[in-house]
Amino acid sequence: MLRKKLIWILAAVVVIGVSASRWLAHSATEADDAEHPAGEMVVAAVARVQRGPIDNTLTIAGEFKPFQDVDVHAKVAGYIKKIYVDVGDHVKQGQTLAVLEVPELAAQLTGADAQVRRSKEEIRRAQSDVQRAESAHAAAHSMYLRLKQASEQQKGLVAQQEVDDAQAKDLETEAQVSSAQAALSGAQQQLEMADANEKQFGAMSAYTRIVAPFDGVVTVRHADTDFFQLAGDSNRQNRGNF
Repeated sequence: MLRKKLIWILAAVVVIGVSASRWLAHSATEADDAEHPAGEMVVAAVARVQRGPIDNTLTIAGEFKPFQDVDVHAKVAGYIKKIYVDVGDHVKQGQTLAVLEVPELAAQLTGADAQVRRSKEEIRRAQSDVQRAESAHAAAHSMYLRLKQASEQQKGLVAQQEVDDAQAKDLETEAQVSSAQAALSGAQQQLEMADANEKQFGAMSAYTRIVAPFDGVVTVRHADTDFFQLAGDSNRQNRGNF
C-alpha cells in the first residue's frame, strides 16, 4: 500500500514539472513576438565571400653577419705585383688573391740552387779522388807486401831501404785515402746544408702567393698594385658565405 502511494506521488511530480516547462516556453515565445511583431524584418550584418590570400607580410630592418670573418695576411714582405680579385668577388678555397714580388728572396733562392749544384759537383770530384787514392794505396800496399815477403824468404835478396820505402809509400797512400774520404764527407754535408737552404727559400717563395683560406666573398681590400706589403699586414678580408 505504501509502495503505491509513492508511485502516485512521483507521477504527480513529473506531471507538474512537464506542465511548468511548457508554460515557461510559451511565455518566452510570446515575449519574442511582442518585441518583433509579425512581418517586421530583422537587420543582420553580412559580407560577400571572396577568395584571397590569408598570409601577412612584415618588413623589418636587419644586418647580415658572416659565419666566419678573417683578415688574410702576407707571410713575407714584398711589393704587390698582381691582384686578381676585388671587393664583392666570390672566391674559392686555395684561390690566388694576389702575388708579391720579393727580389731579395728570389736572389736567395737562386743562390741556394747554385750552391746545391756546386755541392753535387764537389761530391763527384771527391768521389773520384777517393777512387784514385784507393787505387794508389792498393798498388803501394801490394808492392810493400811483395818486397817484405821476398826479404823474409831470402835474406839480402831485397835491400832493407827498398822495403822501408815501400812501407812508407803504403802508409802515405793510406793517409791519402782517409783524406779523400774526409773531403767526400765534407762535400756531402755541404750538399745537405745547401739542400736545406734551397727548401727553406723555396717554402718562403711559395708565401709570395696570397690565397683564400676558405670559400667566401671579398669585403675589404687594404692594398693595391705596387703597394709594399709588410709580413703580417692585412691584404684582404675574406668573409665566408657558408
